[in-house]
Amino acid sequence: MTTKKLTAAQIIVEYLIAEKMPYVLGIFGHGNVQLGEALAERKDEITFIPVKNEQNAVHMATAYAKMTGRPLAVTTSIGPGATNLVTGAACAHVNRLPVLLLPGDAFSDAIGPVLQQVEGNSDVDARANDTLKPVSVYWKRISRANQLQKVLPEAFDRMMQPGNQGPAVLSIPMDVQAEAHDYDLKTLLRPRDQNWQRITPDAEAVKRSAGLITNAKRPLMIAGGGVLMSGAWEELIALADYAGIPVAHTQAGNGTMLFEHPLNVFGIGPIGSTCGNTLASKADVILGVGTRYSDFTTSSETLFGRNANFVNINISHLDIGKERAVKMLGDAKVSLTALLEELRKEKPSPRKSYRKEIAKLRSAWIAQTDILRRVESSPLAQSTICGTVNDFCDERDVVVCAAGSLPKDLLQLWRTKDPTRKGYHMEYGYSTMGYEIAGAIGVKLADPSRTVYSMVGDGSFLMASQDIVTAVQEGIAVTIVLIDSHGHRSIHGCQEGNGMQVFATEYKMRDPKTGQLSGKDIPIDFIKIAEGYGAKALHAETREELLRALEEAKKTMDRPTVIHIPTHRTGYEDRFIHQQEDAGRWWDVPRPEVSQRKILQEQRRLYEQEKKRQVIR
Repeated sequence: MTTKKLTAAQIIVEYLIAEKMPYVLGIFGHGNVQLGEALAERKDEITFIPVKNEQNAVHMATAYAKMTGRPLAVTTSIGPGATNLVTGAACAHVNRLPVLLLPGDAFSDAIGPVLQQVEGNSDVDARANDTLKPVSVYWKRISRANQLQKVLPEAFDRMMQPGNQGPAVLSIPMDVQAEAHDYDLKTLLRPRDQNWQRITPDAEAVKRSAGLITNAKRPLMIAGGGVLMSGAWEELIALADYAGIPVAHTQAGNGTMLFEHPLNVFGIGPIGSTCGNTLASKADVILGVGTRYSDFTTSSETLFGRNANFVNINISHLDIGKERAVKMLGDAKVSLTALLEELRKEKPSPRKSYRKEIAKLRSAWIAQTDILRRVESSPLAQSTICGTVNDFCDERDVVVCAAGSLPKDLLQLWRTKDPTRKGYHMEYGYSTMGYEIAGAIGVKLADPSRTVYSMVGDGSFLMASQDIVTAVQEGIAVTIVLIDSHGHRSIHGCQEGNGMQVFATEYKMRDPKTGQLSGKDIPIDFIKIAEGYGAKALHAETREELLRALEEAKKTMDRPTVIHIPTHRTGYEDRFIHQQEDAGRWWDVPRPEVSQRKILQEQRRLYEQEKKRQVIR
């Protein structure tokens, strides 16, 4: 056996290169300069991108993984650098996307405390990096350099496990990074088997599922993110077409059926479509494919009928049994193929009258959204901004979003057209404020040939815009559409819509006379902020100005462009949809049981009434 003496940091870099990882992201501090030295030694073989915030680095890696299915690595120093990873790791974990996290750690020989080390716990071995345990699928503190011979391939295999992907954390003490071991490179760097078997569902489960669907009068299919991860959209569409089943989409699955398909009934849940929610509320059999049934799919368990039956296709053991479903445990692509073959034997009804109902509901919804996408107002309505950007986009362009009121407008109004199903990139599993800009950078790193649009509100922008500097530094051209409602518009609406006082959700100065946040507007100059970062900054107040700005941004290839657009401070266009009766729009936001305000007392009564509609299967 031939060995080579390398430090722990050097073998990590060696392994990342062998895995054909193109980038490592991060910030260097005294807790990881050892890994930095190893990366500097191989800088011509793997690119290090110095970010400006560690959380953003994980978001970039998460977006990259969503686009490619492959992980990037993120390295940080000890202490605050490591704990800055937690939100990003939670986001990746919820969305089941692989990232490799390499935080530095205090000395393995326990000499200290060192700078930025947490101590004083009853568990004397506890470290700040332990905060990453609940938000990772693999966590290991490396106490000796020789452990990496086994741990490196193990971490990659674990974080890439289909249906349970997520962050792998290797917590590496500073002294261990510098320690050396004689590694068996031939064995360690031998190509790892990266092909995962597509799990085939049980034949009896397929037969039972086909029987339920055949006998259903009003079946509905839910396309979750697992459909796109599996690459199963063609199989899903073939089954829907054959059996006459309308397809509703979660945020993660949106785009499975492109806009024009006659069985696409768009989103469901609190921010879904009227046609999707109407069909979902009356469905007798629901086929959930690659979905985890979050409250924004089930309307907090009030959307589906009490007697509805469920069939789940999923490879996640956590999700397969939700809603007391028939369990088709298997990969979406092969499971849908098997189910269609069984349905061809069963020969279900063509459901002609059901198809006509679907077409009527769909047409009414499209007519409604046509109005929303062209609301004439000053300032521009957010819905008009979304529609304008969508119409401007080419079919391979990507829109990135995550939090606030924008996910509602995008789910309702964005007309998907990308045949590769990469064009609608919504992080709504953790709905992380600050993902939007970093995520757009990650998408561009994954596929530089695509034009990428970050749709971001002013709240998210102020929370995590600093990596615009990274995009400038790296010459990454993304277009940031900054929609300025001068506050947290989504939560403003949540407070107001549930009878609560509008409180601390508007960007107001504190009034020295009253001591309250009721003074003048905070004078935020987003153009100066963007220009200060080094980006191109544009301002638009009309639809025509927005179109001109989008054209200019598209021609700017050497740096990011920020387009600042003022909009209404409340949900101006919500009146077009939410005034209608739609039982599917409820979302469980508890109202206080005790209040002196009559409006909140009434809201509590309504809340308790709605809670009774929940069906906990």
